[in-house]
Amino acid sequence: MRAAAERHGSYGYGNPVMLVHAVTAPNAVMRVLPVLPEAMWPASLAAAWAATAAVTAAYAPAEPRLLPQPRPDLTIAELADRAVAIGDPHAIKYADAVADVLAAAPDPALLSAAVRSVDELAD
Repeated sequence: MRAAAERHGSYGYGNPVMLVHAVTAPNAVMRVLPVLPEAMWPASLAAAWAATAAVTAAYAPAEPRLLPQPRPDLTIAELADRAVAIGDPHAIKYADAVADVLAAAPDPALLSAAVRSVDELAD
């Protein structure tokens, strides 16, 4: 999920709504894994990878854009608040997925890119 979230910061501008699914699909799978029988884990992870790869291949632009400057003042709560204020379900799901990634390993650069991505989903 981290790789997909980081990639969205540079390539998500190509189609913000569709490319959000490259982050949210694996996040959804990771959340349900604990309640699935272990025998289903490999297929579930493969499906998440396939969804991310397919959406990325279909909608990502050829060139990345520059990432915004990291802002140490940003918080995960601000990311969530912005997504909720926008009201777009894609923005909310994306912010939630990125919050999971950042909870595991904080990264001001990823948080700054995620805030920009959420703001773009308002357009």
